[in-house]
Amino acid sequence: MRAVIAACVSVLCAPTAFAASPSPARIRDAAARGIQVLQQSQKGWYAKQRCESCHHQFQPAIALHSARDHGIPFDEAVARADAQRAFDYSDVDRAVQYTHVIEPAMSDGYRLVAADAAGVRPNLVTAIYARHVAAHQNPDGAWDNFRQRPPAAYSQFTMTALALRAIQLYSHPSQKADVAARTARARRWFETHAPRATEERTYQLFGFSWAGASRATIERAARDLAATQQADGGWSSLDGRASDVYSTAEALVALHDVAEHRLPSVAWRRGIEFILDAQAPDGSWHVASRIHPPAPISPPYFESGYPYGHDQFISASGANWAIMALARALDPATNASASAAAAPEPAAAEPWAETVLFGSVAELKTLLDSGLDPNAATKTGGTTALMMAAPDVAKMTLLADRGANINARAATQYSALMVAAQYPNAAAAMNLLLDRGAEVRLAPSVGPATFGAYPLFLAAYSGNAEVLRRLRDAGDSLTDGVSLIGSRPSAPLLGAIKLGYLDVVRALLDLGAPIEQPEQGGLTPLGRAVLSNRVDIARLLISRGAEVNHVDNLGMTPLLYAASIDFGDSDMIELLLKSGARADARTRDGLTALDLARRYQHTHLLSVLQGRATH
Repeated sequence: MRAVIAACVSVLCAPTAFAASPSPARIRDAAARGIQVLQQSQKGWYAKQRCESCHHQFQPAIALHSARDHGIPFDEAVARADAQRAFDYSDVDRAVQYTHVIEPAMSDGYRLVAADAAGVRPNLVTAIYARHVAAHQNPDGAWDNFRQRPPAAYSQFTMTALALRAIQLYSHPSQKADVAARTARARRWFETHAPRATEERTYQLFGFSWAGASRATIERAARDLAATQQADGGWSSLDGRASDVYSTAEALVALHDVAEHRLPSVAWRRGIEFILDAQAPDGSWHVASRIHPPAPISPPYFESGYPYGHDQFISASGANWAIMALARALDPATNASASAAAAPEPAAAEPWAETVLFGSVAELKTLLDSGLDPNAATKTGGTTALMMAAPDVAKMTLLADRGANINARAATQYSALMVAAQYPNAAAAMNLLLDRGAEVRLAPSVGPATFGAYPLFLAAYSGNAEVLRRLRDAGDSLTDGVSLIGSRPSAPLLGAIKLGYLDVVRALLDLGAPIEQPEQGGLTPLGRAVLSNRVDIARLLISRGAEVNHVDNLGMTPLLYAASIDFGDSDMIELLLKSGARADARTRDGLTALDLARRYQHTHLLSVLQGRATH
């Protein structure tokens, strides 16, 4: 492997082969100063946000694990406080009910990978989350989530690698065969899809390693990634762009870890020097955001304490990768201590819970025959055995036949129907409950479930298109908003678009979901599809009458948004223009789509836009 990578970088790097390498003292000092800025920013995070983030919680846990292993000093008290909040896997009720609705791969998957770095041992709660992540794998082997935050959270390569690793680390032992099958499907997906940027090449390499690809396959991917190192020693986020710390560091980490050695000395040194030279005097690193205002993201920007304003979150991510890369440039510590940041242990679960969750139908029958109440529920939150059994139709049928209350509600007002709805391919489980009299709407006197959740939204958000009509006919809503993780409300149509469920979007439109219902800021479903580069969904929406020239509250049209994002291709631009989008529409700053593409150097979009501008 060493020779393979050496061959692809030796020509590029030969002129400086005999320059001195950065000293270990300089590298350790740079990493320590970088951690200090990050940890200072972490201290105030939860005073301003209720959710965890990749850049301030998940990646720092992994970076600090690397620092600890290589003797880089940092404040363990700050690390412990943050990890105990971010990686609290002690609540069985919340895990089963999944009340904190979010993105399974990029939130729960990444969180589990980071929890492993923070020292969280597998337990019943982590197994429940891993099962939920596993269930969201697509038939083709990939995972998908929101596509809105490049480079860190837009690509299926990233989502698939992280979700795969999460289920490998934390799935229940009873799921061993299932995880093996999902790993094989993910490996085939990685083998049959070509990466187009450093983020994708990096996570393809991680994915190959975690999925057990052949050495020849891994070596070929490593060679392809190494070959994109630029003349300044760094890597760029997109081909043709300037090198940046985020891309350089992630490439170095992937090549080091998966290739099981450092790059050839010249290439490795130049990559490390790029990171060192890019560090600001205060210890931070600046990475320019690829999200251009006024494109909305969740959560909205706020001052986290890390510098660089609009660029602060991706800069923090770049800093985490930089710390990981710098740590790998040092020898392992001889007295590295175990993580002191492990999260709280879960409270003792009811003795029957694990069997209901992960046991066989026969084992559940034995429990019931031995006296288990079919209406057993947790003392902490009222999660019933029927909720825990969902979406396993056989176990749910057994409990229902023994007298389980179909409409029992937990303290959050979640029901078994709502729990089942959050698993893909759960139509059979939901139909079973509906056949037995499951209620879809709570009485007004009861009040809404946590975050306003309800079955039809949860089913749409999980891809259960075939059950939506029955839920609607039973009185459920097509328009009510659910506050994902307690943040911005989202209607079923917008939720389905964010996750790319074309069949759900079609089903909702067939049922009468309003095609122009906006989210906060006036962004319509078509605008959301454009921002997420969902060309197939945009085409469907336009065919159903979506207003292609709608101007939202920020003064943006779908075409202006399409010219502002860089992880799509020209297909979206062509679709919008052929559908009547006005090429002369302007932002509030007076810029057309062509102006935006030029400003942001989206060269892959220019030919289509320039062709329209000449007519």
